Amino acid sequence: MYSLKEINEVMRMDTPRHRIEHFDMSHFDQIDLNDHDKKVLISFPNYRDYIRTFAEYGVAFTAIGDEQLYALFGVFPLWEGVAEAWLMPSKDINRKTIAMHRASLKFFEYYAEKNSLKRLQFTVHSLNFHAVMWAKRCYFVCEGRLKNYGPDGNDHFMFARYF
Repeated sequence: MYSLKEINEVMRMDTPRHRIEHFDMSHFDQIDLNDHDKKVLISFPNYRDYIRTFAEYGVAFTAIGDEQLYALFGVFPLWEGVAEAWLMPSKDINRKTIAMHRASLKFFEYYAEKNSLKRLQFTVHSLNFHAVMWAKRCYFVCEGRLKNYGPDGNDHFMFARYF
């Protein structure tokens, strides 16, 4: 559905130094996750299977900069007009904060338009301050707290953006 050339152009990546590639499960094993996500994964032993399902059911990509994996991300449809996004950042994503933020905004807009979305949503762990702030900077609205939602038993926030 999406060519890499198309995605790299939309996200304004300065290929080949910075680029988006199709997600592969080997990327999940290679990415050096941040401390928060490492802790969450410990409490969610089947997370690898969830990521594989997300990737197979929707679209999934890997952001690479200077030959380092910076993020795994994707979107999968829930039903017509509504989709769920996911993101797994590396511990070094802060080295590419501005570029990745701008690229994310472009991707959200493009995906929403191409798929006639009225809503794009994702959940964020309530203790992940950086992810909460990033969601807000991407124009997502916090709709509420999901009590005891995560595999670790902690709360999450539901964020959504409307188109």
